[in-house]
Amino acid sequence: MVILMQFQLWMGALAGAFLMSSGLQAQTCDAVLDLDRPCEGQAQDLAMNAVQAIGSHNSYHQRIPLPERQLIDYYRPDQSKDWDYGHESLSAQLSRGMRQIELDIYYDPRGGKYADPLGPRLSVNTRGFQPYDPAGMDQPGFKVLHMQDIDVHSSCATLVICLREIAAWSGDNPDHIPILIMFNTKQQEIEDIPGVQSPLRFTRQAFDELEAEIASVFSEDHILTPDDVRGEFSSLREAVTTRGWPSLNETRGRVFFLMDEGERVINTYMGRQHSLEGKLLFVKSTSPEADHAALFVENDPVRQFDQIQDLVARGFIVRTRSDANLREAYSNDRTRLDAALNSGAQYVTTDLYVAREDLSDYVVALPQGQVARCNPLVRPAGCRTDAP
Repeated sequence: MVILMQFQLWMGALAGAFLMSSGLQAQTCDAVLDLDRPCEGQAQDLAMNAVQAIGSHNSYHQRIPLPERQLIDYYRPDQSKDWDYGHESLSAQLSRGMRQIELDIYYDPRGGKYADPLGPRLSVNTRGFQPYDPAGMDQPGFKVLHMQDIDVHSSCATLVICLREIAAWSGDNPDHIPILIMFNTKQQEIEDIPGVQSPLRFTRQAFDELEAEIASVFSEDHILTPDDVRGEFSSLREAVTTRGWPSLNETRGRVFFLMDEGERVINTYMGRQHSLEGKLLFVKSTSPEADHAALFVENDPVRQFDQIQDLVARGFIVRTRSDANLREAYSNDRTRLDAALNSGAQYVTTDLYVAREDLSDYVVALPQGQVARCNPLVRPAGCRTDAP
């Protein structure tokens, strides 16, 4: 299987060489290849899984105001320091080079369920209080926040607002590599803090409404779907491990969606469509042998290094994390980051694409500052990951 993948990538390199010799593309490349823009000498028929890029974790998340942190820590000592990170707007992150966005979504079909959260309400008139902006929260539709009632500040409070921001940026920058948009469906009860409400379950009806919201923002040709990847093959797994993923030429300017959930939620979404026939979202693969297997979420690149490399070599796309809960920033430890980059995982997720200078100079970026580079594990000869 690895030999087949190498052959496919080599053929992509030949295609790029033809473009270069024929003069069909006039742009010139920097010494270090940045695959996020088309230019002469790059293998534009390179498969989309033969790249590596950086993304952000909980991309909407804003830092928690001090009195709300104190409320959290009263019930969960020292918990809030793990959540003390905040991000730029989604469009600013994309302009900075993030090519994977992660959104936590809550089902709110009637609207208003999360419009008056407990944390901001209890901290009114306390030192450090920051008003909560409920704009859009009273409308029906999916909401974007970290933890109901206790960690609620978001740069884009509703899913539609978030997706419109991504779609607008993508439309203005149509040469970008495929942007991976990940969802976590928030259904967890918070039983240790009194007054916190229960989230609604994601039923098949909820997933139908989720797909409808996505389709209300992104046109059909803007989305790379499981059907696009599977083509004539009987399963997604067979398609990605036999023919491979579509090329960068075919997927520039597009987005694709991944539901990062456990088997119960995945089965609710898939129903009887075990290869996600007719679905808009990919799902986190439960096994390399599953019909739906295409994308994996393996978040510990140190412990799972060999597993990630095996999955990437077999033709799958993997998302991993270079840091978690600001631990790497506190310790200024690059061990996990180096493992993530060297693993070959295509999307490396971070909270720290900008250093938290109050903690350390730990920061996550590709080694030569590219937005997207040739994957260090699966790439054709001549597709460099560093300067010559």
